[in-house]
Amino acid sequence: MKKIVIVDDDPCMRELVTELLKPRYKVLSAEDGLAGLEMVKKEAPDLVVLDVLMPRMHGFEVCKRIRQDENLKDIKVLILSSKSYPHDIKTASEAGADIFVVKPFEIDNFLEEIAALLNGEKKPVKLQFRGTRGSVPAPGPQTQRYGGNTPCTELRIGNQLFIIDAGTGLRDLGNSLLKEYQDKPIEGHIFIGHTHWDHIQGFPFFMPLYQEKNKFTIYGAHGTTLSLKEVMSGQMNPAYFPVRLDEIASQLQFFELTDAINLNKVRISYHYLNHPGITIGFRFETKNCTLSYLSDHEPYGKLNNKGEFSRKEDDDIAKFVAGSDLLISEAQYTDEEYKIKKSWGHSTFSDVLGLAAKAKVKRLALFHHDPLHTDEMMDRFINECREHIAKTGQKLDCFGAKEGMTLSF
Repeated sequence: MKKIVIVDDDPCMRELVTELLKPRYKVLSAEDGLAGLEMVKKEAPDLVVLDVLMPRMHGFEVCKRIRQDENLKDIKVLILSSKSYPHDIKTASEAGADIFVVKPFEIDNFLEEIAALLNGEKKPVKLQFRGTRGSVPAPGPQTQRYGGNTPCTELRIGNQLFIIDAGTGLRDLGNSLLKEYQDKPIEGHIFIGHTHWDHIQGFPFFMPLYQEKNKFTIYGAHGTTLSLKEVMSGQMNPAYFPVRLDEIASQLQFFELTDAINLNKVRISYHYLNHPGITIGFRFETKNCTLSYLSDHEPYGKLNNKGEFSRKEDDDIAKFVAGSDLLISEAQYTDEEYKIKKSWGHSTFSDVLGLAAKAKVKRLALFHHDPLHTDEMMDRFINECREHIAKTGQKLDCFGAKEGMTLSF
């Protein structure tokens, strides 16, 4: 039977976690950080469940010392704390924690996380496109199959909810989450590639924001002249919307990215893209797979004269998405359309096929469809892309992202 040490100064929490775990594991407990560290040295458990704020030694320091000890460094560590700030989650990861669980927690989710840590199980990864259209919503009979909502992608990694971009597709996602969670609190991480309207206009209509029990962290880059929070607040100014950002009932935090972050063994990195204003793409890495997302990007070598600088910048983009199991990339224009839309900040189908080949990605989802591209046109474009791939001998699964489409890894 595998052994777990619980270190928490709250006797009620120690008792609760012990009762949850003792049917499956041998459970020991300590009431402060220093006593917990001594117990870990003596018992050499398979897993340590650590609170953060404790007498004599806080949980971050306990975790750090476990990782520095040659005899203990391979022990799994789960931080269990009500300190849910992104900074604290990052600090836990830097100290060596395997996973961070926020109090209060869902019992089933908590037990699943414990089992995954102890048994080496990979977390299932599931993705659903909630909005695939670029620039402006394009509903109607001619866009029903590929969808008319602007960018929003739902990503589930184990029990974690990630949302990439907050276009109009976010509204339907919010309604689905309310049906799924019912009375349970929803916690999610929303990543904003940039704050042009088509990528944030669904945010005020995301109904889980208006329930006090829910919690969301918004991640993105600092804007050209305003902070991420100021931009998101601006579109909810009373001149445009009846509810202010500071009137939202849910627990809402904003986190401006300056480096890669780790959220419970999911590494999220970002790279600047070539689009008017400040725009970033994302790379999500798990044990199962790697997913990359480029929402709006115009190749440097297309916009500027080809040369050493442009080549280096384009190579860096390819390195960022290299080896991805799935690359979600905007492909808004044909080569003919690009002739009159150069410098608008978007790629062509041929640009993206070239990027996918250079980066040796396994699957390519063409995304951010132009509002003028009907379902019939998209079918033709996708077939032309596949014919090109076949002629060049690439091993690449290429498809058009469709609203509602689900992928599993």
